[in-house]
Amino acid sequence: MSIQTFDSLEALVHAVGQTEINEWVFANLERVQSNPLNSTYYIIPEEELWELEDAGLTVTNHRDESIPASLPDHHVQSWLEVATVQDVIEVLRHSGSEPDIERIAQGLRYYHEYDAFME
Repeated sequence: MSIQTFDSLEALVHAVGQTEINEWVFANLERVQSNPLNSTYYIIPEEELWELEDAGLTVTNHRDESIPASLPDHHVQSWLEVATVQDVIEVLRHSGSEPDIERIAQGLRYYHEYDAFME
């Protein structure tokens, strides 16, 4: 599997609903906080990141994490695991009707800030 890039939260949500992998989602958190719906998200497989590191094709971000040098934004950082994104959406579904993308964005922001599910 290679790096996956999503140009919106909706694209990310659609993709994680159809996957069984559990890798980290990376994003520029400043952009996610100001405009989560239109931010860019990346799923970067850990094994691929190790291979890039071994080949000298990574840079270190402000959190001392290795990220692919090929990413256009070197301010991305680990955000949430794919399984956590899936769980947040599932909890929102069980709390009422099918959540819209704004509600999902709220739930993900809440989880990232408080390490807890929004009810």
